[in-house]
Amino acid sequence: MVKLAQKLKGLKLSPGALCFLAGVMYALPYYFKYLFVLSYVALVLLFTTLLQEENRNRFFKCFYAFAVGFYLFLYLWLSKLYPFAGFDFTRTQGLVIILLACVGIPLYHALLHTLVMCLTKLLPDNDYLITIGYGAAWMLSEWVMTLGKLAFPWGRAALSQVGLLVSVQTVSLFGSYFIVVILVCASMMFALALQKHKRLYAVVGCSVILLNLIVGTALYYIPADAETDKSVKVGILQGNAASNEKWDKAKREEILNRYVSMAYEAAENGAELIVLPESAIPIAFSEGGRLYDRFAQIAQDNNVTILAGVIILKDDESSYNSVVAVYPDGSVSKPYHKRHIVPFGEYIPYQSFLEKAIPFIKGLNLGGLDSLAGDKAVVADINGIQNGSLVCFDSIFDSLARDNVKSGAEVITVVTNDSWFKDSAGIEQHLSHSVLRAIENHRPIIRAANTGISAFISPKGEILRRTEPLVTDIIYCDVYASDSETLYAKTGNLVLYFALAFEIIIIILSVYRKARKNHAENRETV
Repeated sequence: MVKLAQKLKGLKLSPGALCFLAGVMYALPYYFKYLFVLSYVALVLLFTTLLQEENRNRFFKCFYAFAVGFYLFLYLWLSKLYPFAGFDFTRTQGLVIILLACVGIPLYHALLHTLVMCLTKLLPDNDYLITIGYGAAWMLSEWVMTLGKLAFPWGRAALSQVGLLVSVQTVSLFGSYFIVVILVCASMMFALALQKHKRLYAVVGCSVILLNLIVGTALYYIPADAETDKSVKVGILQGNAASNEKWDKAKREEILNRYVSMAYEAAENGAELIVLPESAIPIAFSEGGRLYDRFAQIAQDNNVTILAGVIILKDDESSYNSVVAVYPDGSVSKPYHKRHIVPFGEYIPYQSFLEKAIPFIKGLNLGGLDSLAGDKAVVADINGIQNGSLVCFDSIFDSLARDNVKSGAEVITVVTNDSWFKDSAGIEQHLSHSVLRAIENHRPIIRAANTGISAFISPKGEILRRTEPLVTDIIYCDVYASDSETLYAKTGNLVLYFALAFEIIIIILSVYRKARKNHAENRETV
């Protein structure tokens, strides 16, 4: 790995071009899981470039070039949304929105990442503090992506390493931010070894990776006593109804009948719990309503429970994207409302400003209703098993799955609609987020997607069953409840808090050093 980084470093390219190349390379494992080692190679190339004396004053430019290369390629799958079939846009208007998404989002995320990483310029000239400081700043940059109306923490470092499951098992101890410690700090040690010709640093870097692999292997292969004797046979229905079809009034009956037929088939095949994806059927749900009647009839006829993603109206202008369970006796669970609604998908942030600047942007709301966000986890009893649900975008936020577990969830169900991006890399990446949520909390995950990928994921992150995208399918699995509490579930993102504390101390010391220096210079002048 070090020799390869040296060869790349020797290319006759400008520092900015080298960093951009490193960013593109860093994005590849998000598309091809088996290339997870490239994450280290890319960061070694980046850090060896940043550590060169002539580049010290070009940190912002060089790191921004890396971040732009990374995020541009990471979000290439956003282009799959064009040409907006079913949306009320002209092709030109659709192209404008796609360009804004495929270029604007990467440039914005690259800027956020770079600004946070600029904290490393305050670090003292100590190799080990530099290593820890880069890791801490990288963690904070990932955390910043979770904040505000435009929160979109998609490019987490841990996501690039799911191709080797043993390497991410430690997220059950310290959360997904911990993989940044392994990836960034080990790569910085290799970069320092190259720059200063110190083998010890390479040994330290290898030791960091090896220790994580040893602990991860033990966590993966040592049987856990968390699995209970409670189980339920689950059937996931993948109706393969694309988003533009769902909101076409002429298609409603066809989609409803398709799912009803599939539900009866699943029940006949022994499913005790039948799961439908996010807003699977484009009819508002309410007790006593049409959709409820069909679900209740299926549940009663077959003594099964229906767990479905549904739209629940609050009033004539707003709705919740929710999950409810309909039981064999006709009763309905307390609904879970999606907590992280999608910017520019379910609502328009900064709406008044954007609609003045780009009037046709309001056409992104296919359902015609303003989506409202829920504010808490909801756990429902399913055949004696406590189930916590997440809806689509929720699943990329680690804290929400942890909330479910803290509320008593023994199984987590993710209902989603990834049809916007067809069979692109985006749907595989989204699935990998659920893999991390399973490992973090040691919970089995039931994942139902409108057009795929639907899957059953074990508490160790193994994909036990999965569908292909863009097909109509039903998959089955016996899901066992898990009631253990991982260290991460107990303590949360402690590693992130340590990173924040480290950066605060570095800032205070930097200000103090600068004040002392100014004071000394003033005394000399006097």
